[in-house]
Amino acid sequence: MRRARLSLAAAGAACVAVSLMGATPALGHGDGGHDEPEVVASGLDGPRGLAFGGHGALYVAQAGRGAGGAAGAACIPGPEGSTCLGATGKISRVDVRHGGVKDVVTGRASLASEDGSSAIGPSDVAFDRHGRLHATIGLGNDPALLTQLLAAGADEKLVEQLASVNVLRRGWLREYADVADFEAKNNPAGDEVDTNPNSLTFTRKFTVVADAGGNSLLGVRENGKIVTLATFPQEAEVDNPLAPGTKVAPDPVPNTVVKGPDGALYVGQLTGFPFVPGTAKVWRIVPGEKPTVYAEGFTNIIDIAFTGDGNLLVLEIDHNGLFAKGDTGALFEVNRWDTADHELLTDDLTQPGGLTVRKDTAYISNNTIVAGAGEILRLELD
Repeated sequence: MRRARLSLAAAGAACVAVSLMGATPALGHGDGGHDEPEVVASGLDGPRGLAFGGHGALYVAQAGRGAGGAAGAACIPGPEGSTCLGATGKISRVDVRHGGVKDVVTGRASLASEDGSSAIGPSDVAFDRHGRLHATIGLGNDPALLTQLLAAGADEKLVEQLASVNVLRRGWLREYADVADFEAKNNPAGDEVDTNPNSLTFTRKFTVVADAGGNSLLGVRENGKIVTLATFPQEAEVDNPLAPGTKVAPDPVPNTVVKGPDGALYVGQLTGFPFVPGTAKVWRIVPGEKPTVYAEGFTNIIDIAFTGDGNLLVLEIDHNGLFAKGDTGALFEVNRWDTADHELLTDDLTQPGGLTVRKDTAYISNNTIVAGAGEILRLELD
């Protein structure tokens, strides 16, 4: 575990201008005084979003392992090979004191490679002011994919779960918002139709959902009606490493949202292909106003969370960029008084996927890509 400080006032220009192939600005490393992250649960299938519920229990969304190698599964072509649908997604409760894991909801939709890796399924969990658990289930594709899955023989009930927002009632997740249908009919960002509800939080009026595929922030009313709260600008054009001589404008990919201590919404962005290091931002959003940049200079943000003293933790799934070799993630702390001041808390992470804070402790879902290798880490904060 390492700590270092990166001041954007001195290094911001260098961060944004780094090579497409994954070079990152130099960071000075020091002892820092933090312990190594501690494993509190392991053997998970694609652990992603985390949230604490009543009585101090930690809940985790597990994206699953797709069809899990089952014969006769509905599979369709994907960008990295065949993608198969199964009922292996779930939500689990973690005993952070003794390390036990108990499944609370099982049988949820999960899309993954035939070996169970790179799953898309349950992506986030959160509790509303009434103590009810809500969850998003992703898709990461054009909603037309749902028709293809049905044609391939997929279970209709599983297909209906994809790209949805759900609430736990009587032990079952009940869908109350169909994000795929909204994206297909409205396409808020006006670009390619794609949807991937990846994160959620709450205001008094809405369940707020970050649609990483639709490049939009959505508000879901209690009756299930969806409205667009914000969209995000395309990134500046960069050289396309797969087509020399051409340019590509990366998508913003807003994939995490939290409510800040000031009541505003904060959104972290992954940024799309070619995942240029140093270009990911955290946006501050007040509904009805234009989004503003709160902090910048990050690489492939996967989750964010506020500490008790108002600082912002920013989790990167790959600190060198997803197009580069390696899979080292990183956790930064943004100083609330100087948002250009980013302190590296740890880079002892491997493709992390979720983050939450309780008191002076951060909990991180780690090893989120390989089925069965996922874990929950605990990191003590200052």
